Amino acid sequence: MSSVLTFLLSNIVKMEGVQPLEENVGNTPGRRFQRNKLLLVTSIIQGLGLLLCLTYVCLHFYTSQVPSQYPPIQSIRVQFTSCENEKGFIITSPNQDEIMKVQDNSIIINCDGFYLISLKGYFSQELSLSLHYRKGREPLSSLSKVRSVNSIMVAYLAFKDKVYLNVTTHNTSCDDIQVNGGELILIHQNPGGFCAY
Repeated sequence: MSSVLTFLLSNIVKMEGVQPLEENVGNTPGRRFQRNKLLLVTSIIQGLGLLLCLTYVCLHFYTSQVPSQYPPIQSIRVQFTSCENEKGFIITSPNQDEIMKVQDNSIIINCDGFYLISLKGYFSQELSLSLHYRKGREPLSSLSKVRSVNSIMVAYLAFKDKVYLNVTTHNTSCDDIQVNGGELILIHQNPGGFCAY
């Protein structure tokens, strides 16, 4: 009899539109408040994430617009592959985008400071080779009667100095000398000093 009574009561409740207690728990005012509070917190977290993302993008864009504090490091790599009687070794730069430039068979110095200098080459004849930076001054390097050179040095060079090679041949013409792997590299070691372009 009790099962029949329960069945009738549940049918009456369904017909009147009143929900049983188990189904009605989610709609209580306390539960609605907690759910709204949770939605508010998640919305705030999403908003902060979006703000953080926008800040990162703006800062990244701004830093790409700001020029660097120091100019690019002065450096050049030149080759010398042939020798002419009037000019000596002909210096050419294989990369036209070099910061430093070759002018009148010399490397022009734009910035004061210490430079790492590398000089390499193999010659078909014995010769004397000197590396100069200013007329009337002692050469940076002077080699007598050599068939090859492979030297590294550090020297202080100043604005308007011109680095060039001087060749003296023995028993032959400069035009007859063949060079293999002739290379001169200059790299500025302390950027941030005086520079003029």
